[in-house]
Amino acid sequence: MDYRQHPLYPCISLMLLQEVLNRRLFSTVREKKRLTYDANFHLTGFERIHGGWYLVTVTAKPEQAQEALEACKETLQAARTWDPITRDNLQSAAYELVSKHQGALQTNRYWVDLMSGLQLDSIPEKDINYIRDFVPLVRSIEVEDVQKILETLDIDEGMWSCIGSSGHTSSDADPAAELERDDLHGHSAPMSFGRNRM
Repeated sequence: MDYRQHPLYPCISLMLLQEVLNRRLFSTVREKKRLTYDANFHLTGFERIHGGWYLVTVTAKPEQAQEALEACKETLQAARTWDPITRDNLQSAAYELVSKHQGALQTNRYWVDLMSGLQLDSIPEKDINYIRDFVPLVRSIEVEDVQKILETLDIDEGMWSCIGSSGHTSSDADPAAELERDDLHGHSAPMSFGRNRM
């Protein structure tokens, strides 16, 4: 059976892409540009719905928030275009994913999560192969599989972004300026939110 026909193929591909992009964001936005304490990329896919969404969260100083947001966008755009995913990127992500999976197999909660829906008629393709084939499938995925998924992510016009701050940003700030800023960013929200149909 071609691994691309396996029911778990889309899910594993998304998980690998998430690992790769998390490493890219950490390397670029935190280590190289020093704009954040933490940067995370999270992809959500569904077993019964075609499509999903992604979320990038960054923790940064208020005065560096806009620059951190732009750095995240640049990192995602670079991975899609001039700095594509490499075999080394994928192998590191696969090793990390397999390690997490094998470690989590020691917990009951993970087993319950894996087996959720195995007997549901509404998820007919989910069977014991979801568990048995996890590691071999992770090791079968090729760079081009993950790169194709990355290229479907909407990083331009369809991306929603928001900068939110919590607490006081400065003790001597002008109250009028604070009110004006609150009008623009008056609620806490993820720094960058994207949606996409995959």
